[in-house]
Amino acid sequence: MTITSVAPKEASDEKLQQRAFDIRKLYQDNKRGDTLSTLIMGLFGTGKTRLLASGVRPLLVDSFDPNGTLILEMLYPEEIKNGDILIRTWWNEKSQQPTEYNAWEKQWEADIRDNFLSRFGTYAIDSTSTFIDAMSNQVSKAKGRSDGALAIQDYKIIYNNIKDIVKLTSNQDVNFVMTGHLVDVKDEITGKVSTELAVYKSLKADLPLLFTEKYVLVNKPGSKGIERVLLTEDWKTYRASTQMGANDKFKAQEEPNLLNLLKKAGLPTASKPSLFKKES
Repeated sequence: MTITSVAPKEASDEKLQQRAFDIRKLYQDNKRGDTLSTLIMGLFGTGKTRLLASGVRPLLVDSFDPNGTLILEMLYPEEIKNGDILIRTWWNEKSQQPTEYNAWEKQWEADIRDNFLSRFGTYAIDSTSTFIDAMSNQVSKAKGRSDGALAIQDYKIIYNNIKDIVKLTSNQDVNFVMTGHLVDVKDEITGKVSTELAVYKSLKADLPLLFTEKYVLVNKPGSKGIERVLLTEDWKTYRASTQMGANDKFKAQEEPNLLNLLKKAGLPTASKPSLFKKES
């Protein structure tokens, strides 16, 4: 194709000004509010579920992990009773007869459509690994794979689903949190140990990129015994980063408390109105 040179056509100042206004309006209409999207990572037992529950109230948790549900019930019985914490459980299925992910997806689509998630201060999916397991079971079933195993082309479907879910949820007026299990992996040749998300290979690096906040919980020896520490920067084999804590708002190692982090970043911490009337 040959591109011919033509004299530029002058546009009126009024048209150019209107184009600039249209760009600014499009940006304002699509600009995210003062909310965060956070991936909380950690080895087993480091307190990921407890950390997600330290955010703005009310809290809605979509639990794909029965252990996480048990922890919430043990630590926050009164808040669950009065409706400040709502838990939807999605882990009651067999891998060969999957039902939970499909049911969750329909519910989530309704939540997005009705702006339901924006009624909450925090929305959480607990945990990434069990969530992806449920999704994988559904994809395998939909593709007619009787053995439950995924084919190589199925992983692209799962990746695209995850990407869409995180992006659309992050654009809601709610602090969005997902938890992710970490595992130590030793290279058999070099002996080098790395710490990775317990997800499919293609998601190990790509999934964290979908979140503005990537935190890691670790247990470290302290003056009072073992202490829980939240990493906001890389440390040893762990990979963590923050955007809302940039410009020295956060220390490299913080107290595991989402409300405190929001305060440090100058973001809203006030609870949203409860969906339930409090008993007098």
